Amino acid sequence: MSPAMRACALLLLSCAAAGAAAQQPIDPPVLKPFADNHDWLLVDDVVYRPGNADTAITVPRGFVTDFASIPQLLWSAELSPNGRYSKAAIVHDYLYWSQLCSREQADNLLDIAMQESDVGYFQRSTIYWGVRMGGDAAWQANATQRAQGLPRVVPAGAFGFGPNVVWKDYRGTLPVVPMVNIAAATPPAYCALGDTRDVPGRPR
Repeated sequence: MSPAMRACALLLLSCAAAGAAAQQPIDPPVLKPFADNHDWLLVDDVVYRPGNADTAITVPRGFVTDFASIPQLLWSAELSPNGRYSKAAIVHDYLYWSQLCSREQADNLLDIAMQESDVGYFQRSTIYWGVRMGGDAAWQANATQRAQGLPRVVPAGAFGFGPNVVWKDYRGTLPVVPMVNIAAATPPAYCALGDTRDVPGRPR
C-alpha cells in the first residue's frame, strides 16, 4: 500500500471511530418492579449523554418510572409501554417530573434518545407526536403532584418494599418533599440540546 493510500485509510478509520464515539446509547438500566409491573424503581442512576454533547442527563437512583405512557387501547405489536424506546422513556419521565427544561425540549430529547436507541421511524414518530399532542395533561399532573409534595424519588433506605406493594400505595408512606421553585432554577445545560430534534454531532 502506497503512503498516500495508507494515509487515506487511516483518515477513514479515524473518522469512523469518531462517528462511533459520538453515539452513546443509554446503558441498560437496573430496575425493581412494584407488584403490578406498572411502575418500576431505578436501582442505579441512568446517565444519558446525547450524541457528542459534553453534558449528560442523570436520572437518579430511586426514581420511579412507568416507561412509555401509551393508552392500553393503543397497545399493539408495535406499541406498548415497553420496547426499544423504554430507556428513552425513562429519561423523558424524569424530564417531565423535574420540569427544569421546557416541555418541548423534553419531548425533543425523547426523540433524540429514541434515535440513539435505534427505534424505528414509525414507532419513534408515533410516540413523539403522541407526547407533543397529548403530553400536556401529564406535564400538568406532575406539576400538581410536585406542588403537593408527593415524592417520585424513593430514598435509598426505602428500596426494600415487599413483593405485593404497588407504587400508588407505597408513595403515601414516604416523606413529603418540600416544593422547589423551578422557575428560579437555572436550566441544566442539556436542556438546550432539546431546542431541535437533531442528535448532537450527527451529520444531517
